[in-house]
Amino acid sequence: MDSSQKHIRTSLLAIFVSIVLACSLAPALAFGTPASEKQAEAEAALATLNSLQEELDKASNDYFAALAEQEAAQAKMDEAQKRIDVATLRISELQTQLSTRARSMYRNGVTTFFDILLGSSTFTEFATNWDLLDQMNEKDASMVQETKKLRAEIQEQKDEFARQEKIAAEKKEEAEKVKDEAQRLVDEMQATYDSLSEEAAALLEQERAAQSAAAAANAVNSINSNSGGNSGYLPPADDGTIVGRAMAYVGNGEYVWGACSPGEFDCSGFVSYCLTGSYSRLGTTYTFLGWTEVDDPQPGDVCVNEGHCGIYVGNGMMAHAASPGEGIIVSGVQGGMIYVRY
Repeated sequence: MDSSQKHIRTSLLAIFVSIVLACSLAPALAFGTPASEKQAEAEAALATLNSLQEELDKASNDYFAALAEQEAAQAKMDEAQKRIDVATLRISELQTQLSTRARSMYRNGVTTFFDILLGSSTFTEFATNWDLLDQMNEKDASMVQETKKLRAEIQEQKDEFARQEKIAAEKKEEAEKVKDEAQRLVDEMQATYDSLSEEAAALLEQERAAQSAAAAANAVNSINSNSGGNSGYLPPADDGTIVGRAMAYVGNGEYVWGACSPGEFDCSGFVSYCLTGSYSRLGTTYTFLGWTEVDDPQPGDVCVNEGHCGIYVGNGMMAHAASPGEGIIVSGVQGGMIYVRY
């Protein structure tokens, strides 16, 4: 075999090896790249959803805080109006008394204090009339002064009414803006879900489950290290307790922004229901942060930070209205949360 034939043979062999290597790598390229793309898509979606959820929880707090301020302003308006009505009634009574006496004096032909004094026939009558006039004068002056004071109070209360009316209107407008913003966030979250491919959606749920498991493990490890290995327990559903009410809705309730109604809650609405058994809101996370903090959390306490809240159920876990995509779940207590007691 001459050198040219050897060169041709070597070249053909190299081409053959290249073809074999390309065929062996092709499946990895064909399947590896899409998988990584789906993973990246899921991770990006999760980051977006977490960010939007933080904004949504804050919007819930701001919305109900604005409504509470509007309600407080309305109550102050009502108080001011009551004081105006009371003062107006009192002025009317004073004016009636003054007018009645004036009319009585006119009917008796007495028009001035001098007429009364000069009409006295004896010194005793004169002295008596003088004392009477003095008392009447003091009483008249007192009624006139009271009338002036009441008129000033009415004006003050009218000003207060107007001020509180303005505050109520501003807070109502603020609440409506927050509500509109919350709806925009909900729509954006739904659009994020809708944009995911089936594979990315599955990866998203896996990533969420992994995050919850990691948070739970960290919480349990923390409790074990602080309690000598006694990590507590996760109690079963029992409608007669705070934790029971919480557990009864786990996997059986939805996250709905601004809601506190059967089967539908946001985070503070869910906590409010669990604590009271009533579908009425106790407040927001801002409210709960002001409650007494405890360093020995017991099942039924509230886990809370500035943006989120839930019911502590033991074992480093909390039941909470997590997000529109997750609903009511049990997961590890979030980092940075404090425990407060109702």
